[in-house]
Amino acid sequence: MINFIISFIAVVVFLLNGCAGTTPIKNLALPPVSTIEGHITQLDESGFTLMDNSGSIYVRAELPDNRKLNLSIDEKVKVYGNLQGGQKKIFDGYVIKKSTGEQIIVNNPTPHIGFIIQTSFNNRQSF
Repeated sequence: MINFIISFIAVVVFLLNGCAGTTPIKNLALPPVSTIEGHITQLDESGFTLMDNSGSIYVRAELPDNRKLNLSIDEKVKVYGNLQGGQKKIFDGYVIKKSTGEQIIVNNPTPHIGFIIQTSFNNRQSF
């Protein structure tokens, strides 16, 4: 069932076009899915820290089967996902788009039901 949900999310993300731009990290709010953009400042096995002009946030993006994210420090990326509730500021990444156009789909997100239509990952703006 989770694979179906992930596949559905990915298809909708790729089909939607131009509904919204990126959200500054300091303006992230619950629950809508958002797109954030910035440079990676730290990497670990469970995700990375992303920084833009407004601040920084930890992006949870753990891949299945202990695969490592093919990302590097100072790399510019866009991330489609949602802010998690709680004391710690954590952004659950669903899709990571590198400046090369390569997209990394995270297979274990914790999605909020009913969020998909609220934003678009593939807007017409380029890096």
